[in-house]
Amino acid sequence: MADLKTTYMGIPIENPLLVGASTLTIRPEKVKELADAGAGGVVLKSIFEEQIRADVAETYEELNGGMHPEAYQYLSADLPMQLGPAQYLKRITKIKAAVDIPVIASINCITRARWEAFAKQAQSAGADALELNIYDVPDDPDTPGAEVERRHLDLLTGVKAAVTIPVAVKIGPYYSSILDITRRLSRLGADAIVMFNRFFQPDIDLSALALKASLNLSRPEDMLLPLRWVAIIRDLVSCDISLTGGVHDWRGAAKAILAGANTFQVCSVLYKKGPGEIASIIDGLSKWMDERGYGALDDFQGLMRERNLGDNRGFERAQYVKALVGLE
Repeated sequence: MADLKTTYMGIPIENPLLVGASTLTIRPEKVKELADAGAGGVVLKSIFEEQIRADVAETYEELNGGMHPEAYQYLSADLPMQLGPAQYLKRITKIKAAVDIPVIASINCITRARWEAFAKQAQSAGADALELNIYDVPDDPDTPGAEVERRHLDLLTGVKAAVTIPVAVKIGPYYSSILDITRRLSRLGADAIVMFNRFFQPDIDLSALALKASLNLSRPEDMLLPLRWVAIIRDLVSCDISLTGGVHDWRGAAKAILAGANTFQVCSVLYKKGPGEIASIIDGLSKWMDERGYGALDDFQGLMRERNLGDNRGFERAQYVKALVGLE
C-alpha cells in the first residue's frame, strides 16, 4: 500500500492534504472532525487587522474618557495587539489540545510592524507554523509596484526574525513577475509558498444599489492556474510549495504532487460534500499510486514540473501558442 507520509516546512505529516483557512477550521470540535476524517494538517481561519480594530474600538473609547493624553497615547499605541487577538490565541491552544495533527495559524496582513508581536504570541499559544496570508489591494496610484512588493518582503523578514516556528507565505497571482517574487521570498527564508490566494470579490446588488458579499467557492478548473505556476517555479525555489484552489478530488491531488507541490489545500469541496470527502481524496490518491507502482510521494513528486518537460512542451508560453493556433 502506498505511503503518503511526508513533511511540510520540516513538520512530519501523515499525508499531504491540508484543510485551508476557512470557517471550517475555526472551532476545536470541527477541527477534530477534520483530523478524524484524515486531514494531514489544518490552517486556521485567518485573523484580520480589521477584526483586531473592531475588537478594541470600545476599549479605546473607555481609555480616552478622562485619561491623561500622554498615558492614553502610550497605552493605546499597541492596544490592538494586546487585546484583539486574545480569542484567536485561545482558539489555537484549544485546537492544539484537541488534535494531534499540525495546526498552522493564519494571519491576514500587509506590513510587518503590526504582526511581529502577534506572531510571537501565536507561537507561544502552540501553533506549529504560521501562514502569512497577504491580502493587499494597493489604492494609491503613486505607489510603485516595487514598493508594494517590498512591504510584503519586509513582512516576511520581520516575522521570521520574531519566531522560531516555520513560516509560509500565501500569495496572490497578480505580481508582475511571479518568478521573481517567489524566488525572493524563498531567499529571505520562507519555509513554504502557498499558491494562490483566492480573493473574495464584492458584487453589486442591483436592487439596493449596494455592495454585497458572495461565497465564491472554487471549481476543479480553477486549479489550472496554480498548477501551472507550481510546475514553473518548482526548480527556482528551495522552499516547500503548497497548492491551493481547485483541488476537489484525488485527481487534483495527484496533479498537485506531479507538478511539484509538497502539499495541497482543500476547502470548497468540504463545504459542498462534508469532511468525509477527505477520506475519498486520500484513498483515491493512494489507489492511483498503487496502480502506477509509486510506493511513496517522492516517487512522482515534481515529475511533471517545467524543467522535466522542456523543449517547449511544458507550462510556458510555447504551449499556449500551440494550443491556440495549432503550431507544431
